[in-house]
Amino acid sequence: MLNLRLIYLIPKINLRIVNYLKNLIRLDKLRMKLLLLLIIYVPSGFSVECQWWQTKYSATVVNKHPKKGKVHEHPRREYCRDRWLNANLFVKKFNDDPILGWSHKGEVFKKWSRDEIQLILEILPTLPSWTELQNYNFRRAKDSIYRGNPAASELTNGSIILYDLFFKKKNKKSIIVHESSHHLYKKVSPKDIADFLSMSGWSVEVTLDRKVYESPPKKLIQPDSALDKDEDFANHLESYYQNPKSYKYSYPKLYDFFKRRYPL
Repeated sequence: MLNLRLIYLIPKINLRIVNYLKNLIRLDKLRMKLLLLLIIYVPSGFSVECQWWQTKYSATVVNKHPKKGKVHEHPRREYCRDRWLNANLFVKKFNDDPILGWSHKGEVFKKWSRDEIQLILEILPTLPSWTELQNYNFRRAKDSIYRGNPAASELTNGSIILYDLFFKKKNKKSIIVHESSHHLYKKVSPKDIADFLSMSGWSVEVTLDRKVYESPPKKLIQPDSALDKDEDFANHLESYYQNPKSYKYSYPKLYDFFKRRYPL
């Protein structure tokens, strides 16, 4: 038989538990308010340290509205803002490490200088979004094994390599577009690739012993377009970006092809 004294105490025990839980909730709310106050109302002597690619801004105390008169005082802390669009994202894409297994034997990788990174950070926000530059990493190398080559692409690691010669060129934007085109090419659908090759002038030849060969266009936009279809695609997309009016005159069908997929 249940003890009558125990039955009498059960409601009181339950009430104590409820009150205890309520106090815990109040305490957690108080802690949350104190945390928010600590975040928002920073002491006046506090100074924010910005990165070199950022600019520091300081907001003054606002205690008067120009039209509505006096308002509540609203102190704000210092804050940092990127000097170039998405600089905080892109600055993480610069890699000083060499590419393991890089196919261009003999090329020497090097570290980025701050001035070089700043130059690229200024360029990247001005390029079309379809270049998808946020998906790549940027490497630095001394000289290409191919004479006169300012840059290269490495698809496995999503890398764009810039050589010393790149920084002496005036058409830096077009060079970066060209290298991004190599990465874009692997995402192009088989149908679109077939359409591009047909309009560019590539042809398929079958020999008597049934071997299939792909022949480059007779009219090349650049000499190295004959090397492979990927390079031809990158050359065309670079030319379309660099001088669309001239490109439209020379390649009207390809101009429409690129305009539908990569609008300027």
